[in-house]
Amino acid sequence: MRRRALSEVISTVILSGVVLAIGGAIWAYSLGATTAIADGYVSDTLGLVDEIVERFDVEHIHYNLTKDILRIWIYNYGEVDITVDVYVTAKSTIEKSTRGDQPNGVDILSEQVLIVTFDFSAPADSLVSGDSVAVEVYSRRQNCAYKSYVVP
Repeated sequence: MRRRALSEVISTVILSGVVLAIGGAIWAYSLGATTAIADGYVSDTLGLVDEIVERFDVEHIHYNLTKDILRIWIYNYGEVDITVDVYVTAKSTIEKSTRGDQPNGVDILSEQVLIVTFDFSAPADSLVSGDSVAVEVYSRRQNCAYKSYVVP
């Protein structure tokens, strides 16, 4: 009878140890999964906050008739640094962008002005007085700014 009681105690201890080990493994797995989900949620939320507080504008556009250079002043007045792509359409047929020269975009720090230049010196691209130019600036967070310009 003594051996039988000892056997029941040992089996209970072993069974309890197995249950605790399995419970610990499940707890560790769920903690890791929960942490990964929470980190992803926080990262996505902070990205949305950056998208909301992102502010920029096309401040000025100037075309130099003698040098055939178009200059665009973009001001980042937001709280976060931005990366933008600039697209220019002139005479409804000439299209230029920063994507070809700078495929990773143009970086503008917070509270900074960046001047982007486009060369229109090719004979087919040259602009004359009265030509209209459409400027579109898109951030990598999908915000945009538009500006129209007429060559004086």
